[in-house]
Amino acid sequence: MEKNTKLKVLDCIGKIYEVSKECKLEKSFFSNIDNELSCLSQYFRTTKSQSFFISLVFAFNYKGDTVNLNYLIKYFDCNPMKILEYNDDFSFLHSVGIFGDQKSRYRMKLAGANVQFAINEKISEAILQNEPLPEIDKIKITDVFELLEKLHCIGEQREAGDISTRELFKQARELISINLHFPLINKIDLLELSIEDTYLFLYLIWKTISGSVSTDIGRALVGIFDNAAKRVNYMQKYISGENPLIKRDLIEIIEARFLNDTKIKLTEYSDNLLKDCEVNVFKNKKKQENIISPNDILFRELIFNESEMEQLFLLRDLLNDAKFKETQKQLSDKNLAKGVTALLHGAAGTGKTEVVKQIAKETGRELMKVDISQSKSMWFGGSEKIIKRIFTDYKSLAKRCDRTPILFFNEADAIISKRQEGGNSSVSQTENTIQNILLEEFKNFEGVLIATTNLANNLDSAFERRFLFKIQFYKPEISIRARIWKSKLPFLALQDCNLLAEKFDFSGGQIDNVLRKKEIHEIIHGEKVTLTKINAFCSEETLVNNRVKIGFCKS
Repeated sequence: MEKNTKLKVLDCIGKIYEVSKECKLEKSFFSNIDNELSCLSQYFRTTKSQSFFISLVFAFNYKGDTVNLNYLIKYFDCNPMKILEYNDDFSFLHSVGIFGDQKSRYRMKLAGANVQFAINEKISEAILQNEPLPEIDKIKITDVFELLEKLHCIGEQREAGDISTRELFKQARELISINLHFPLINKIDLLELSIEDTYLFLYLIWKTISGSVSTDIGRALVGIFDNAAKRVNYMQKYISGENPLIKRDLIEIIEARFLNDTKIKLTEYSDNLLKDCEVNVFKNKKKQENIISPNDILFRELIFNESEMEQLFLLRDLLNDAKFKETQKQLSDKNLAKGVTALLHGAAGTGKTEVVKQIAKETGRELMKVDISQSKSMWFGGSEKIIKRIFTDYKSLAKRCDRTPILFFNEADAIISKRQEGGNSSVSQTENTIQNILLEEFKNFEGVLIATTNLANNLDSAFERRFLFKIQFYKPEISIRARIWKSKLPFLALQDCNLLAEKFDFSGGQIDNVLRKKEIHEIIHGEKVTLTKINAFCSEETLVNNRVKIGFCKS
């Protein structure tokens, strides 16, 4: 070390001290001491703003003055809010040991406004003895939350332009490597992610446990990369799903209309990872509208013909939890696909949707209902991502449930119909891509999937092989219709139920409509309906004559 280094450092500190009084911390002031700050930054290996506060605290300490935030605010004659812009500098200087060990973390909380600052004694001795900056025992980080906060502070320094991306990753690596004793950091380290992905993952974890359910990815990347091209390239890999954090189900993208509105959040897998490491994530999660609890499903009697009921009983009994686990184990042992897939097909209004609900209720399984219309995204390529998201969400739900839930595709003909042959339009290509994704997901599916369709004849043959059970529902015959009428309107005599069943060729859904009209009539008019009125409701039910013709017809 040069002999005059001591004099240079002390001279720079002295000049900064002299001109800093009543500087108000204005930007123009810092340009006047840029040379001195550059010299100190080389010695202390800190940013210019950090070097500025080191020099002031050093000078005040040798004056014998007690230094705290109030003292600095008065000396600079600045707005108290102005000094808050530098709160991360104080936090960093404490974390690396330049400021002596204090109980406070020097985060600018109101309660910490009177915390005293002091230069580490080793640094003072090194300057006075004309020695290089000594190695300082860094302040021991007491918990993983403090570590996450420090990593976040480094990112804020990068965003402010005080440090480069290279320096950000250097400091992040050091902090991670010396804190592998924390279970969360150790588990993340075992994932063997790049430093870019590791830092963003830890950044998102800190934002999440701080109360943000989602985070703007553009803003996050500005705080990481100082090169715009690298930022855009990294963003593209996220949007395309190529990034390892997306591929490994650690982070998920929240779809947005515009690229710069894109947000990211932790997946259920990451939430569980945090819980395993005793890091609780407090999310104000709204109940998902497409997840139906078996307890919320009202019991309804299912009435079908003997063949239909036999097939339904088999499916129901298979989904009994004990039988289901035993079956999956045996199938797996014989290297057979262990997923249970069923297609319920037939005429509209025959009760296919209600069957799925009642099976879910009776077997105590959560029901994840897929709204097919939501799979049609306005953006090219969006539908494919939504389909993949459906199966990812199902897997996350399955991890949270005691019993394997049911994935329910209602009116599935919209996405499993025959593929477009030789279609060159973007719509045809997208639909075919969606079906290829579905076929692959069905092939590897290990849960319970039930789909319904009114158009089985339009089903692609490749999907037909993917369904283990294929149960067809017919419009109920007269005897079944009579039983449905009796179950819906028990006050009717059996003879009247038989008469309605013979007279009107209705499905169960149409009978339900008549029942609803009956309820509405009784509420509005305050009187019980008669059989005559029920006949009138039945006549109004269809736009075409839906009565059963009785007797001989003229040729």
